[in-house]
Amino acid sequence: MDTTPTLADPASDDTRWVGRRRFARVGRVLPVAFLQIVGTLLASRVLVGPGVGTGPAGPPWTRHAFSGAVDPVHLGPLAIGFLVAGVVVLPWRWRWPRSVLLLTLATTIGYALVVSPRGPFVAALTMALANAWLRGHRWWVLASAALAVVVLPTADAVLGRSSVLDLSAVLLCIAWATVTIAVSELVRVRLERVAERRRQRAEADRRRAADERVRIARELHDSVAHSMSLINLQAGVALHLGADLPDQTRDSLANIRDSSREALVELRTILGVLRSVDGAPDREGAERAPTAGLDRVADLVERARAAGVDVTLAVDGDRSAVHGITDRNAFRIVQESVTNVMKHAPGHRADVTISIGPDVVDLVVADRPSQPRVADVGSTEPLAPTGNGIIGMRERANAVDGTLSAGPTTDGGWRVAARLPVVGTDPEDAR
Repeated sequence: MDTTPTLADPASDDTRWVGRRRFARVGRVLPVAFLQIVGTLLASRVLVGPGVGTGPAGPPWTRHAFSGAVDPVHLGPLAIGFLVAGVVVLPWRWRWPRSVLLLTLATTIGYALVVSPRGPFVAALTMALANAWLRGHRWWVLASAALAVVVLPTADAVLGRSSVLDLSAVLLCIAWATVTIAVSELVRVRLERVAERRRQRAEADRRRAADERVRIARELHDSVAHSMSLINLQAGVALHLGADLPDQTRDSLANIRDSSREALVELRTILGVLRSVDGAPDREGAERAPTAGLDRVADLVERARAAGVDVTLAVDGDRSAVHGITDRNAFRIVQESVTNVMKHAPGHRADVTISIGPDVVDLVVADRPSQPRVADVGSTEPLAPTGNGIIGMRERANAVDGTLSAGPTTDGGWRVAARLPVVGTDPEDAR
């Protein structure tokens, strides 16, 4: 079986992210480890200068080939242990920057006290100093660098390995510490500028999104809200003037009036949310009415019955246990399913079943012909082959990591089944 990860596989994305973090934590230490361990070993075994013992006094690690001769340095197990220990702790520099800095400082000073230092034995300490500086521990870096400047160039003179203190060694150590701190500060400033540019781009994107939400709200208000208001007004006028209309006609007009009024309230609520920027509701108040949930399924069924559709409702469980985005999406799925029956199969009977468990909500909306015809039996023709209703219901189910299936039944009807997990917190409300 092929287990090669694909670009669309979330697990492979997580694996790549963990791999990048691991490389950043360990991979960047490898060149430093090679430089400190291998470079110091090679520098310690090299005979520098034209002859042994003719070079000037002072720490051998400050001398060059033209300065005189220096005997090779024998590195014992303790010295090698200090070299290795200094780089072993570096992978933890992000989690404990100050501890890693102190450990690398101790191993570097310990190496300088054990043998006459030569070569790039301060590579690990340089990385630890730069990391702590970038993490904001500047006083720790300054104190550690000052201690290193005092101890490293004077270790040979204090321990008797050199007769006099070489000022060039002191100047070289000061230059090393100064350059390390200066470069770290330059990197810190550049990183802050990059982060600031990212924040500015994110803020600009947020403002553009807010402006787009306001534009959408304005367009919806100017088109949909205006049309719904006219529908509501005309239905009310027809009811007022049509006293002699048949009862069925008056019931239909009353249903149109009430449905349009509720749609207007919901639309104003949505417009208030769209106009909200950074959590601030619009001046008219975004929450004009409670958001539609499963507690309004009974009203939905009554409106469908008033429209002439035979609908039955069965609810098993506590509706108050479902809230937030799961409650809203469950109602919208039932609403869309019942609406499809009203639009595409007005002569069918519909059964709405809601089962509320401790962890999931099961929704089933199934319709069937009141009087099945022979041609309907075994038919698999969908009631609504086109449109975005099923797509929208499936998106609502996916929004809470649920599932939805929809398709024709053998008796000529249609069945929509959804299973939605009960979400403890509402992601939209938490923002």
